[in-house]
Amino acid sequence: PRTIVVTEDLNLIAEFAINQYEVSVTWDENGTVTGSGTYDYGTEVTIEALANEGYHFVKWSDGDTENPRTIVVTEDLNLIAEFAINQYEVNVKADENGYVTGSGTYDYGTEVTIEAIANEGYHFVQWSDGNTENPRTIVVTKDVELKAEFALNQYEVNVTADENGMVTG
Repeated sequence: PRTIVVTEDLNLIAEFAINQYEVSVTWDENGTVTGSGTYDYGTEVTIEALANEGYHFVKWSDGDTENPRTIVVTEDLNLIAEFAINQYEVNVKADENGYVTGSGTYDYGTEVTIEAIANEGYHFVQWSDGNTENPRTIVVTKDVELKAEFALNQYEVNVTADENGMVTG
């Protein structure tokens, strides 16, 4: 309010300015965000969380999971984007001639050792993707399904006889 002393005709004009508010969106090391700034009251602002490779957006600190998200600015706002690491399935299989180890659920970027163990009388040949390393270390970046291939062992039998006889087979 303003107090004036009236001593003559007076024409006053009140001037108004729209309120401005700060929108602050922040993140952790697993992603980035867009949309921070100073905005006029009532402005529609789109904020977006962008996950780094191997991560995904989970939610904003106020619990909202919409991404990108449009907000109407009515006050100062501080939101934090929450990210989580992606997890993938490693599924290794074998036929009846052996067994494998290493299946499970793993975080993105985890090094996992898979191994094929042949049953007696058999040997490991290769994985279904053609790789012959065994054991083998893979870096998890997506779901993986591999099958170990085994083959029956084969042996050569050589028989000989001295000058007093002969052999077959």
